[in-house]
Amino acid sequence: MIKVYPNGTALVEENREMLATNPYQSMFFSLDAPQIRESDKRDYAIGAEEDGERLLCMKLSPYSLLLFGSGDLAEELFDYLISNDYEIGSLLGGEDLCDQVAEMLQSRFGIRYTEALAMDFMEAKEVTGESCADVEIPTEADLEELVKCKTCFVKDCGLNDPVNVEQTRNRLQEYRILRRDGKIVSMASVGVATPDALKIANVYTRPEYRGRGLARMVVNTVKNEILAQGKIATLNVDKKNPITNHLYRSLGFEPVFSQGEYRME
Repeated sequence: MIKVYPNGTALVEENREMLATNPYQSMFFSLDAPQIRESDKRDYAIGAEEDGERLLCMKLSPYSLLLFGSGDLAEELFDYLISNDYEIGSLLGGEDLCDQVAEMLQSRFGIRYTEALAMDFMEAKEVTGESCADVEIPTEADLEELVKCKTCFVKDCGLNDPVNVEQTRNRLQEYRILRRDGKIVSMASVGVATPDALKIANVYTRPEYRGRGLARMVVNTVKNEILAQGKIATLNVDKKNPITNHLYRSLGFEPVFSQGEYRME
C-alpha cells in the first residue's frame, strides 16, 4: 500500500516511533519535514507499507531523496514514484538500504545509481583536549568571507547543495571560525541532530593553511561546547578520506553507522 502524506510533518508524526529506532539516521526527515508544506511531484512525503514493514521517502528539492525503512518495499515504492512522474534525483540513506534500492532500480528499470559519497556517522561523548581560545563566532562583517569558505567546502566534498547566503546570515551564531593573517582560515558549524545530540558540519580549512592542526582546534572546541551542554557531539566523515578519519578518531569520535549518497549515472 502506498500512502502520500499531505506534508512532511504528517509523515514524521505518523511514523515517529519507527523513525525513533535510529534517530541519527532519520534526523534529516525531521529537519526537512516542516519545509514540505504540501506534497507535489517535486517536494513530497510518501511511504509504502506491507505486512507491518514500511519504507519511507521524503524529497525536498534541491536535496537528495531521503530513504528510511525496509528495502524489501523498494520496488513497490519506486514503481509508484516513477509511474506517477515524481522527481527522484539522488538518494540518501543507510548504505545497506541504498545498495538494495540501487540494485533494484537497475534490474527493474534499467536506471543505474552509484555511490558518490560514502560516509560514517560518528559520535563523541568525552572531552579529549582543551578548547582553543582563538576560536570565535563570526559577525555580519564576516558573512561574505564565510560564504566563500562554505562554497569551497561544498565543492571539495563533491556536493550539489547550493550555498544560501540569507540562511548563512541567519545562522551566524551556529558557526565557529579561526583567523590567521587577518582572515578566516578554518571553520565549522553546529546544529541540532536529535534531542540528545548536536551535529558538527561544514568543517573546512583553506588549502594553504592545511597541515597545521587548525581544523583540530576548531572541531575540538565545538565538540567541547556541545559536551558542556550535556549533549553528544556527532558528525559525518568521508569513509575514503584517511586524514579526516584519523583526525576525528583522535578526538574521540567513534563510528555508529554508515550512510551514502547515490547519484544517477
